[in-house]
Order: sequence, then structure tokens, then C-alpha cells
Amino acid sequence: MRAETAVTTKRPCPLSGSQQATVVAHLDRHGEVLRNVCWTESGFIGVDPIPIADVSEFYKKEYRQQYKGAFTPQNRHVLRAARCARDRYARIQKHLPSEPKRLATLDAGASSGEFVYLMKTLGHEAEGIEPHIGYALHAKSKLGLNITNCTFSEFPEKPGAFQLVTLFHVLEHLEFPVADLRRLRDLLDEKGVFVIEVPNILYRDMKFSHKWHKGHLNGFTTESLKLTAAAAGLEAIECGEIGDGGNLFGVFRRALPLPPDQIKKELAGSAERSLREIFANTDSDYFLRWHTWAKIPKKLFTQIEERITAPKRLESTAILKAVYQGL
Repeated sequence: MRAETAVTTKRPCPLSGSQQATVVAHLDRHGEVLRNVCWTESGFIGVDPIPIADVSEFYKKEYRQQYKGAFTPQNRHVLRAARCARDRYARIQKHLPSEPKRLATLDAGASSGEFVYLMKTLGHEAEGIEPHIGYALHAKSKLGLNITNCTFSEFPEKPGAFQLVTLFHVLEHLEFPVADLRRLRDLLDEKGVFVIEVPNILYRDMKFSHKWHKGHLNGFTTESLKLTAAAAGLEAIECGEIGDGGNLFGVFRRALPLPPDQIKKELAGSAERSLREIFANTDSDYFLRWHTWAKIPKKLFTQIEERITAPKRLESTAILKAVYQGL
């Protein structure tokens, strides 16, 4: 086990408010200084201090360029996102309300608009929120979607306006995840469904050093995802690992926010469990796993296939229509 360093954090724990923590990593995936901690009272894992002067401006103007290397999405990214949107819809379909027939849908953190486009293709009313200027512009101008280019706190209040709210790979980026979830939860109809997908910080088939990213301010376990949602007034219908375990997927409904004393009770022992599992993710453990080596040719094949299937000359709409055909 790695040596544990106890610290007092600059950033309060998003879940408990505590500032006592154990350092779990000092560097990001690129070898740059980035401290991640596990808060003692909650077991919540996250970045401290936040290395971004203005988080909102970063996601509006810089994040996509740093993460995807482009101001607007490349066709292979559109193809990949469309396939993910199709798979996510298949996963949540059984949970969707049967009435009304046209579900009012909000994709919060809509990226380049693939899930919003899918829901519209299926006959639903759908819109999105996307803070990044370039990706929002692509979704609006290339796909003709109703995308609001703003942060969640800037989005107009529409209490109970949506039967489905989705949050795909967004919660890990939020500086104030409970507050932002609560605001989005208030947009959900009383009988609506709220869906969250995030990376699994305890995923063993990822090299330890690759887990840490400047934009990933929060690292979720199944336990911390459930309780973060509960603190915001969202009760889990189902929540856990999907696929090979690299991501966590939760389906939630509106409920009363879980009181702080109940959250504290639920969190008992969480820090010890999180530290034990995160420190078990050693480099030797990673390199001895068969999946580590099996994914190399798979990744190469995927990259080639994506470039062939979605060449630069294609319009984004043609890619989406091909993926969603037959749904």
C-alpha cells in the first residue's frame, strides 16, 4: 500500500463539507502536478485544490480543445458519441414513463448533441444544455437542435418541466456536484426519471496514473454516487457498474433530500473502503491483467474502423441517421 498523507484541504468535501483527507495522488495522467484526495469523513475522492481559476470559463472556452483537441467535434467523435447514445437509450428505456408519449427531455451537458438528436428522432421533445461554445454551436447549426449555451446555474428555472433529465459524464466535472444536481432535480417532473453516468474511479483495468485528470474534479464510487444524488433529492432505482466496470450508471427518481445526519451514518467506513480499493490499483496489478493487453489491438481496430465509417467528408446528420436507423 502507498504511504498515506493526511492533509487539511482547501476545498471542502462536496458531500460532507469536511476538510480532513488523505492524499491518493499527486500527479495527473500527463505527469503534471494535480493533487487528488479521499476525504476522511465521507470517502469522497476529488481534486484539491481545484487548479482552474474560473471553472465556468474553462468549460465554456478551453475544455473540449484540451480533452478532444478540437473546438468542434470530429466525425469519429460524433460516431462514437452516437453509438454511446444508442446504448444508453437501450439501458434506460425500461425505466421511462409511458405517459406522455412525447417525453420532455433535457440532456444536461449535451456535448455535440447526439443524445438530444436521438430523442428527437424517436419523436420526443428534447433540448440540451452545453457550456462549451464550439460544441453548442455545432449542435445548433449542424444538427438543428435546441441547445442552450450556458452553465447549469445560468439555465432558466423551469420547475417540473421535464420527464427525463440525463447527465452523461458530466457530474465528475462539477465543482459543486450536490448543488448542481439539486438545481437539475428541480427541473424534473414528480414522476420523471433522472439518469447519471460517470467514470468508476475504482476501475481496476485502468492504470493508476491515468485516473487523474484536470477536468475530473470528482471521482465516484457506486456508494458516493448514490449518496451525492440522495443529498440532492434523488433516490436510486438502480445504480452500479456497467459493461466491463469502467463506468457507473444510475437511474433515479425525485425524493426528499437525505438529511446530513443520515448521510453521515450511511458514509461510515466509506473512506477505509475507498482507500483500500484505490491503493490496490497498483501498476503491477494493472500490467498482470489480461484485459490490459487485450485492449491494445481492440483500441487500434476501433480507431481505424471509426475513421473508415465516419470520414471527414460526411455530414454529422448522415452519421447519426445511420447509427439510429431501425430504432
